[in-house]
Amino acid sequence: MARIYYKEEKLSGEPIKSDLITIELFDFIFNNIDGNFFEFQNTVKSFFAGLTKKGPSEFYNAQLTRDGIYYKTKGKTFFLPSSIIFYDEFDYNFPSEFYFIAKIKDSLELRKCNGGKDVEWFQIPELHKPVDDLNILKRVEKTLAELKELAEINLNERINTELKKKELEEALRSKKNILPLSKSQKEGYHELISLCVSEESCKKAINEFLETLKAEYQETALLDLICFLEEEEFNFIMRMDWCAEISDLESLLYNNIASNYNLKINLPKAENYSEEATVSFDNVFQDYDQALLEHSLQLGFIDTQSDEYIAILHKIQDKERVEQAVKKIGFNYYDIKRNK
Repeated sequence: MARIYYKEEKLSGEPIKSDLITIELFDFIFNNIDGNFFEFQNTVKSFFAGLTKKGPSEFYNAQLTRDGIYYKTKGKTFFLPSSIIFYDEFDYNFPSEFYFIAKIKDSLELRKCNGGKDVEWFQIPELHKPVDDLNILKRVEKTLAELKELAEINLNERINTELKKKELEEALRSKKNILPLSKSQKEGYHELISLCVSEESCKKAINEFLETLKAEYQETALLDLICFLEEEEFNFIMRMDWCAEISDLESLLYNNIASNYNLKINLPKAENYSEEATVSFDNVFQDYDQALLEHSLQLGFIDTQSDEYIAILHKIQDKERVEQAVKKIGFNYYDIKRNK
């Protein structure tokens, strides 16, 4: 579904008056939920023995638009607010009937809009109207409660992941009975270095570090190597948090390309994405990978089953060798095009 449009950054009606629909809840959902599209099942509640009573249910579909930006076209300016859109049936690009909560500065408002087959995006500012139906308000509140639950689950998982990460790092620092890399691990790392690092002095420094590297787990071995690469600014293995800014990805790639491939590649500009966008947003990695493919390069990823992206820049022709090398160091490999 397309986005929500206003003529200016200003409420079209009155702000929402509900103890269950607040700026705090709106921001909590946006900050702690992954993805932008959600489907829900209509609920039926028990009512006495052998009977059922269907109360106001959540909407079948909800969509988050992470905007809060201005859009200029043909001499006209539109404001696209961050919003949560609610609808039951996606029959057209702008559904026949949909509702949305828009965040305008520090206020929220609930609006109704009737789309349809011939409705264009620039008509939306004139089409949305206030919501007076109490039943719709209840449905919106119930849908928000579902989104809140998803956000809470995601937040708890993230906290648990961070705790496990800290425990692992602490265990690494205090562990005494650690072992050198296995023969297979050394072969895998040496293969990655030969394929992805061009400067001989860098290869030598990394290989010397590997000879001294000891770790009980393959995860800690990789973590130690990445820390060393980051300190020395070699970074042929690029680590990014799931919420890293797109400018971080852009900077890592430009440095990697300059150091190891001596190419001039016009990558997408981070400034062309919304301010809220991170590397985990839809199509971000795909956009950068597409620019790399035009120069026979691609992004590959080491699957560490964590909330970080561990990326490798390599030649397309070397994909199978890189994949085998990653397996030797103890991980699965996947790329963007085939997602494996």
